[in-house]
Amino acid sequence: MKKAIIISLLALSPTLNAKEIHQSSYGESWPFTVESGELGCYEQAVFFIANDKEYAVNGVAQSKGYDAIEPIWKEDSSLLEYQKAIAKKENKTLRQVQDEMGVSRVNIGPILQEGLKLKTSRRPRQ
Repeated sequence: MKKAIIISLLALSPTLNAKEIHQSSYGESWPFTVESGELGCYEQAVFFIANDKEYAVNGVAQSKGYDAIEPIWKEDSSLLEYQKAIAKKENKTLRQVQDEMGVSRVNIGPILQEGLKLKTSRRPRQ
């Protein structure tokens, strides 16, 4: 339902833009666990729609109530392997090591930049 609303708004609003993006266009740098989705920007809020959910890509979208992106944001596999090795060496759980080091995720910067490009410079009609 939300996706239908967003698509409807695309036709009506000069300040809302979106486009379909796919893993195949980004290769190994694709930061999500889903293969594709719709990237959008509305008043500086960059969001990603996948599985009928709207995820916040930036803080502006987060402050507007979009869902947290972490459930579909891929972990950086190279750091995960390093954390597993530390956990084994220090006789800790992976969760303990991640709590200490933090979870590293694949860089979402290129998606954010792509989303910000969708923002129009036109002012909405009054």
